[in-house]
Amino acid sequence: MELMENEHQLWFTRRSGEVRGPYPERLIRSYLLLGRLRMDDEVSLDRQRWYAVRSQPHLIPVEFYDTDTPEGRERLLQAKRREDERSPERRARPYPDELPSEADQRAEDRRRPEPPELVSHRYQRVQLLQSPEPVRPLPQGPRLWIGLAAGLLILLLSLLLVMERPEPDVLADCLAPAEPGVNWSYCRMVGMDLRDADLTGANLSNTDLLGTRLEGARLANADLSYADLRRARLDQADLQGARLTGAVLQEAVLIGTRLNDADLSHADLRGARLDDADLTDTLLSRTIWTDGRVCAPGSIGTCESP
Repeated sequence: MELMENEHQLWFTRRSGEVRGPYPERLIRSYLLLGRLRMDDEVSLDRQRWYAVRSQPHLIPVEFYDTDTPEGRERLLQAKRREDERSPERRARPYPDELPSEADQRAEDRRRPEPPELVSHRYQRVQLLQSPEPVRPLPQGPRLWIGLAAGLLILLLSLLLVMERPEPDVLADCLAPAEPGVNWSYCRMVGMDLRDADLTGANLSNTDLLGTRLEGARLANADLSYADLRRARLDQADLQGARLTGAVLQEAVLIGTRLNDADLSHADLRGARLDDADLTDTLLSRTIWTDGRVCAPGSIGTCESP
């Protein structure tokens, strides 16, 4: 039984009787890409009726449906890298087949490297405890200064941790009007008429823009990474400095489009029309070109053969 697609639904997952969640649909797709969920795992909206993941195609990332070609496999790999939140060292390992435990996530995925001051302090403390000679107490004056210095060091480290803390993600507003800086990330905007719209600096990452009318739209410095722009009309649009990493632009029309300084690395341009498009300083590293060939790493302005 296939349930209706709804991005606002929350899903529970079950494997070997263990229930987890609930998770939004976007997170279910992410877990499938990372191997934390499998096709034979079960999902449910009410923890009463359970369905195999494979029976709910709207939960399955589109990259899973095109793995018979090198381009499809490349897109799947990039999708996995996009969703991978692990450290660079762990990303080099194969993707896991099982859901990681919360302890593993806390211990490995989300832990920041310790400041060198703390590492040095711990090492000195161990050396001090292992020392066979008794430690003579310092005079009152030096102890006071050392205490003050330690307090200042702790305060400084606390301030650094606060400064390094990332700002919380701003939630997307799929009902917001088209305007500069709008956040439509992960929204479904299929077939919308956005001709001449001003979307300068907008966040359209992972947005579904299939068949959307964007002729003459202003999208300079917008984030369209991994957006679905298949068969979209982008004639004469301004995409200067835009980020289109991994975007799907199959059969899109980009006649006279300004793409100078844009990032099209790993984008899929098969069947797209680029007549008179401005590709000055456009990054085309490993881009799938209009004829299906993959551009050489580091290609800029033109699709160089590997």
